[in-house]
Amino acid sequence: MAFTDDVWAAAANLRAGVHSHPFNTELAAGTLSRQAFAHYMIQDSLYLQGYARVLALGAAKAPAADEILEFSKAAEVAIIVERALHAGYLEQFGIDPRAAETAEATPACEAYVNFMLATAVTDSFAVLAAAILPCFWLYQDVGTKIATQSAPNNFYQAWIDTYADENFAAATERMKAVVNAAAEAAGAQERARMQAAFLRCAQHEWLFWDSAYHQKDWPVRP
Repeated sequence: MAFTDDVWAAAANLRAGVHSHPFNTELAAGTLSRQAFAHYMIQDSLYLQGYARVLALGAAKAPAADEILEFSKAAEVAIIVERALHAGYLEQFGIDPRAAETAEATPACEAYVNFMLATAVTDSFAVLAAAILPCFWLYQDVGTKIATQSAPNNFYQAWIDTYADENFAAATERMKAVVNAAAEAAGAQERARMQAAFLRCAQHEWLFWDSAYHQKDWPVRP
């Protein structure tokens, strides 16, 4: 069994929690609060800047040209393609996309980005590759499922279409192949760290959606 099959099975409870979270069920129904989605979009703009930096660090650590290209392209997609998705929604909310990218990160966003950056700097390419995979795979999984359930004239259809798109699915499969190849070359301890990183980032994905749904911010300020 491939490494990605193992970690996907290990994340079964987390995946069920992601699918059943009201952020995603209400997004599919088109009933998700516009305020919650705006909160999500602003934080996702901040998150993607950090994620792109993590991918760039992955390209720097990559063992071969194919992996360098894959991580470099993914970093470009994170900035260009998803920024365009954000811009369309933020304009409808009357929020300047540039202002969104300089907003303050919430605890959930900051914790997720910092965990991945720390992994990128302090651990191996294999562990870094496993850490970035949930962002691809969970979004592709959620987008594909929601696409079959989406309400007619759904305000959130552009978001759904982005992550249900076959090109995003292909990118996810390529990243899974990178992770599996890295796992095959890794020893038992490194594979254990890969699994731990994958599961922790899957948990951060749930927390990110939950934080947006409840529009959480810092509970105390200086």
